[in-house]
Amino acid sequence: MKKLPFLIIFTVAVLLFEGPIPGYTAATWQWLSSLKGQPSGQSMLMPSALYCDRTLERYYVVDAGNNRLLSFNKDGEFLNEFNANGQLQAPFDMVKDCEGHIWVIEKGRNSLTMIDLENKAVENHSLSFNGQTVFPERLEQVDDILYVLDKATGQVLALGMDLKVIRNFACRDGTGFVDFKVRNGFLWAMERDGNMVCFTMDGKPASSIVMEDVVRFPYSLEVGPSGIFYVLDRHGGEVAVFDPEGRFRYRFLTPGQARGRLYFPIELKFDPWGRLCVVEEGNGRVEIFKR
Repeated sequence: MKKLPFLIIFTVAVLLFEGPIPGYTAATWQWLSSLKGQPSGQSMLMPSALYCDRTLERYYVVDAGNNRLLSFNKDGEFLNEFNANGQLQAPFDMVKDCEGHIWVIEKGRNSLTMIDLENKAVENHSLSFNGQTVFPERLEQVDDILYVLDKATGQVLALGMDLKVIRNFACRDGTGFVDFKVRNGFLWAMERDGNMVCFTMDGKPASSIVMEDVVRFPYSLEVGPSGIFYVLDRHGGEVAVFDPEGRFRYRFLTPGQARGRLYFPIELKFDPWGRLCVVEEGNGRVEIFKR
């Protein structure tokens, strides 16, 4: 029997033992569209976050470098821009609450700012916890609670609508979290090394998952169907996918500036329609992928 060359044997072994398994394949993700700013106007400059409004079927992009918020419809068509009459200072993240108020993290003044569009009011709020100033980094909103990642301590703080801390979610080793998401009744937080901690919504740790060490610089996470983890590699310019036990399954996307490539990506988020959105600080856009 003729012997197979070593290279072929080695390649087959890699595919069998290291490659994607059925149900976990990068080929299912295809580029759909890009959010870039006005069709004939100012481009985005260092966008930092995406908020999805299921009811209005809109995307809102925090255009940090231009001190404004941009809105797009579900199909990616530009709708409007908002800069609070020039008052926004280095906005970084945003959500909308149940009453339609917009909450914006402004790094330029270290504020959690409330914008009441109906009454044309803007309120700046400084946060503190245990006598220490809070430096808001990331923001989520569920029901009447705002969840804020404090960059100074790495804790996630749950705030009532009076902006008082009602509970906190702390890292096990004290090094702090770099991102978090509230999904399916749990709060998932990612440690600096990419490992995950799951909390119940009353602040108690429910489980922790050690992820395979394959991501150079884990920066943002998402939790997909069936508990699949998506981790954004800011320096690698790619997305790594892990199963619920933290085993690496595949990676997709590559660094670059062409369509569908990533350059200093900063946030990963699923929209309400099952599409995966990547905010790119370096390329000044949001890339949207579908299955």
